[in-house]
Amino acid sequence: MSDDQEVRFGAFVFTSRYEGQSGAEVLACGVASAEAAEAAGFDDVWVTEHHFVPFGVNPSALTFAGYLLGRTNRVRVGTAVTILPLHSPVHVAEQAALLDHLSGGRFDLGVGRSQPVVDYEVIGRGVGYWQRGLPEALDLTLAALSGPVSADSGLYRFREVTPAPGPTEAGRTPVYLAATSPASVRLAATRGVPMLMFFDKDAEAKAGMIAEHGRLAESAGHPGSGYPHGMAVFAHVSDHADEARLAMRRTAQEYVRSNNEYQLLLDVPQRIDPRRPEADLVEGLTESVLATHPLGTVQNCIDRLVDQIRISGCRRVL
Repeated sequence: MSDDQEVRFGAFVFTSRYEGQSGAEVLACGVASAEAAEAAGFDDVWVTEHHFVPFGVNPSALTFAGYLLGRTNRVRVGTAVTILPLHSPVHVAEQAALLDHLSGGRFDLGVGRSQPVVDYEVIGRGVGYWQRGLPEALDLTLAALSGPVSADSGLYRFREVTPAPGPTEAGRTPVYLAATSPASVRLAATRGVPMLMFFDKDAEAKAGMIAEHGRLAESAGHPGSGYPHGMAVFAHVSDHADEARLAMRRTAQEYVRSNNEYQLLLDVPQRIDPRRPEADLVEGLTESVLATHPLGTVQNCIDRLVDQIRISGCRRVL
């Protein structure tokens, strides 16, 4: 295969806390999962960033990624995602370049903006950075990963600086953008960066997003194809379908519970309908995932993965 056709498989380490687990137990499990993924032959490991919710106990994707890079030798480690508008984009770029250098070029920076939650009040500089900050933050990050950078806008203003340590010999640290809407597809395309797509879209929808990305990228003067777009899937290998169903129902229960604890700063469309009974939400999410994701027997998982990759066109599987 050529480079743009290569399929890479990554372990998505969510650091999800289930009932009865301590934070220490969750983080230790995440480290063990990353080490097991490398030993099993996975290509990549991806980590998340969450604040003030029980479902994710890792508040710094960059810190955890750095630790995992030190505990592994071969796999690439990426963030999925670093919540970019919460942080100084130039500082994010500095840290990303540092991890890339220290790991011998094994780091990928995935960025996004998450939801307009209390994070932007507590850690960030206000909800305006959620509303308007991502495009400029992405531009500043890309510039800072390549050389001198400055800013003079309503959101960012600073004199020209040259971030260290700069690009590696292989070039700028790879950057991915979380894409969940037409606006984020356009942003990724016009900046010439690949997308990370998550569980809220099926394979056909992801294929449509990739086609639109290609059209917009070409219009903006970037290549129209060859991007290593990534997608997240649930996976659970089991000899019995009931076991896979129980595992996914438990995950759905924790997801719904956590979603109810998000403290939103703006009235925006919700990932799940809060008006529906919790039991119905859990059952609906469970059945939806079981219908298309690689769950169950080995052969069923293989068939589902092949379908997801073939239909979507994604080349990095989380």
